[in-house]
Amino acid sequence: MTTPTGTLAPYMSKGNYTSNERIVLDYFFTNIDKNVYCAKNTLSSQLRAFLVGQYSRTHVSLRDRFLQLFEDQKKALEKWLLAAEEYISVDDLANSITKQAHLKLDFFENKASDFLKKWWVDYGHSSLKDSDTIRIVVEWITETFTKVVESPFPCLWNFQEKSTRYIHFGQENLLFSDQVKESPYGDEIVKICQELIQVNETYSPIVKAALEANGILKKEDFANEKAYENTLNAKIFDIVRYVLPCNVATSLGASFSTRTMEVHLTYMLSHPLEEVRIVAQTMHEEALKLSPGLLKHVAENAYEKTRQKKVNEEVDLLLSKSFEHDSIIQGLQTSEKCKIITHSDLDEQIITSILFEEAGKSGMSYTDILALVQNMDIAKKHSIMQAALGDRWPFDRMPRALQHSTMLVEFFMDFWAYRDIQRHRATQQLRQWVSAIHGYDYPEYIDLPGMESFKQAYDDIMTRVTLLARKVIQEDKYVAQYIWALGHLVRTTYEMNPWQIAYIIELRTTPQGHFSYRNLFIELYHRLQNIAPIFSQYIRCGEQGTSSRKAQEEKSAEKKKLLDIG
Repeated sequence: MTTPTGTLAPYMSKGNYTSNERIVLDYFFTNIDKNVYCAKNTLSSQLRAFLVGQYSRTHVSLRDRFLQLFEDQKKALEKWLLAAEEYISVDDLANSITKQAHLKLDFFENKASDFLKKWWVDYGHSSLKDSDTIRIVVEWITETFTKVVESPFPCLWNFQEKSTRYIHFGQENLLFSDQVKESPYGDEIVKICQELIQVNETYSPIVKAALEANGILKKEDFANEKAYENTLNAKIFDIVRYVLPCNVATSLGASFSTRTMEVHLTYMLSHPLEEVRIVAQTMHEEALKLSPGLLKHVAENAYEKTRQKKVNEEVDLLLSKSFEHDSIIQGLQTSEKCKIITHSDLDEQIITSILFEEAGKSGMSYTDILALVQNMDIAKKHSIMQAALGDRWPFDRMPRALQHSTMLVEFFMDFWAYRDIQRHRATQQLRQWVSAIHGYDYPEYIDLPGMESFKQAYDDIMTRVTLLARKVIQEDKYVAQYIWALGHLVRTTYEMNPWQIAYIIELRTTPQGHFSYRNLFIELYHRLQNIAPIFSQYIRCGEQGTSSRKAQEEKSAEKKKLLDIG
């Protein structure tokens, strides 16, 4: 059934708009005749947040509250709170829209800002901040910094970073903060990063020749030459980028809700890394230009700085260095990279949640149902799981009943793989401070005939980076954060519920995925089979077939050809 208003209710706005009011509303909203509508990009995020905030203190619709701002403006003019030249009527604004002239919206923005300062800051109505979004671009920053800006808590953000798979990074991309350059090890750090770039540039053609000579990719297997070239180049980058240093300058675009940005900027302004504090200050200044009412009280946080200092003191007293018994790790086995730390009985928790969601008429509690499931025979458990998950199609998500219960996993992986799986913001993540103290992993195809000289150069430079990191971290663990390459190893923990476990395994084990994280999540799936044998049968792990982007590149090349954007 469809209704004229899009809901079961009659039209909730006043409706009898003048022609100029209709022009104005059409400019800022997607419709003026339904109860369901969107704010267009023409409405600033701050102004939208202000209007949404009015829902708790007015009975009128969002559109009508927007029109009321013109009456508010007139009252301000009558009280000499607004200069005549600043006043703009509905008719004036409609005329500007029709003529595509500059829109004078200062009054509206200022009113929104004043409201947000009062309710978001002074009265602590933080929930309103989720209605506002800051879309920011941060360019010419190190890889070390990106991991800070991309790890807000809580994890409500979106970002896109420059790809190391498709973009060349050279000596001109190296970037060093004064904190690094002025440290006792500054010259050594700069020199070894330059050497890492040199290895990347020197051995790219050697890697290409080895891939071609060994027939890793065959041109005749591809639908077109462009797809072959793109796939080959991506494979070369996949291998040589393991020596890209963390000091290469990159760029990213990010979107934060106001609530997240407020908390995260405070954290970054209190950060021990100079680069983080400098960039965070600029991010704050730019965000204030868009929503001056939302981030007014953001500042360095004394608690955060004190916490860092005291915890570091405890760590120094309690935990001695191990550096994996002073050996340098080279090429971890996949089974060593994935460890399940804690887990509940996932099968029983999932089955209980499935039944609980639909058990309203029974009157039974979650505890009652769990007890029932714990005494259930295995055949019945299989039957219930099949009923809930058996008909799922390839693009269907697992049901919301799989939100309960968690599994805590520790990953020990190369930093390149971490950069990709960090994006799973639905998980709860912790990462140790990064430095190359453990050693490194090998890129794919490192043992191919023709790759001998590259492997020797790789072992040499990555070992020297590891030794330098171990020396520096004893004196200054923060400067040491700028001593690693993408092939070095990092520890991180992920806490996931069953829905997240299924999602990340299915996404990261597809053939087009990079071999490093693909093998990692295939290993996770095998471990999951042991602790959740019923549930794991319904996860589509893509362990069959070899890792390849062939199909994706062919599809992309064909689309570009059709669109004539080759």
